[in-house]
Amino acid sequence: MNALLLISIILGVSAQDITKKMYNKKVSAPGVYVFTTLSAVTAAVFFALTSGSLDFNLGILPYSVAFAVAYTTGVVGSVVAIASGPLSLTTLIVSFSLMLPTLYGLVFLNDPISLGLFPGIALLTASLFFINRCDKGVKINTKWLISVTFAFLGNGFCTIFQKMQQIRFDGNYKNEFMIIALAITALAAGVMTLIKERDLIGKQGVLGCSLGVICGAANGAVNLFVMILSGLMPVSLMFPIISAGGIVATFIISQVFYKEKLSRPQLIGFILGTASVVLLNL
Repeated sequence: MNALLLISIILGVSAQDITKKMYNKKVSAPGVYVFTTLSAVTAAVFFALTSGSLDFNLGILPYSVAFAVAYTTGVVGSVVAIASGPLSLTTLIVSFSLMLPTLYGLVFLNDPISLGLFPGIALLTASLFFINRCDKGVKINTKWLISVTFAFLGNGFCTIFQKMQQIRFDGNYKNEFMIIALAITALAAGVMTLIKERDLIGKQGVLGCSLGVICGAANGAVNLFVMILSGLMPVSLMFPIISAGGIVATFIISQVFYKEKLSRPQLIGFILGTASVVLLNL
């Protein structure tokens, strides 16, 4: 059971990155807000269908709004980053966003310092040094750097706001919190679609719409399976496996199907970064 859930989560994490890559490559007129709207609507419907009875509390609204802002920033940033740079490195950098909730826990929640924190930070620093040595490998451009930064911040703050909501309400209203947040995201992204990408709506086709739906369903499934698995195995073991497994799976796909080639320093940086993610999760 645990192994099946782990594999499903890792595949779900990779599926989100792959659908974003396919969307930018295969759809004739891709739009970041169109894709975000489709993904958010699907994820919200997924949570609604799998939640059973719901009990909404107005107190969760500020947390849902904050999460929606971070979620939208993360999705839009990752879609643009994957379109303008290497899939493998984008996945790795976004995985580093776990540093933000870790720092939040240390500073505001008095969490104990884990054994892997300082070695993980050391490997992270070395990884970033090697990744930026791109003289013979994949070129890192300004658009990718800015968008992957937004993806990094959005993903990290999603976890922080989720943690804040769980602490405030003693772990209750998790599904309600997610449904409201995703509905707000869908509404905001939908408005931006009408303002910025109205001409692209009719050009999505079956492929464009299906990729957005698949990404949203994968996002919902990953969150659901993580909640289930966290009650079946230690999170100190679960998250390193998920993080490293997702990075490695996406890396293999990026090399085999998209023919991305990293320079030797970038490959070293990728390996160090994967090890860093595992240590920071311990």
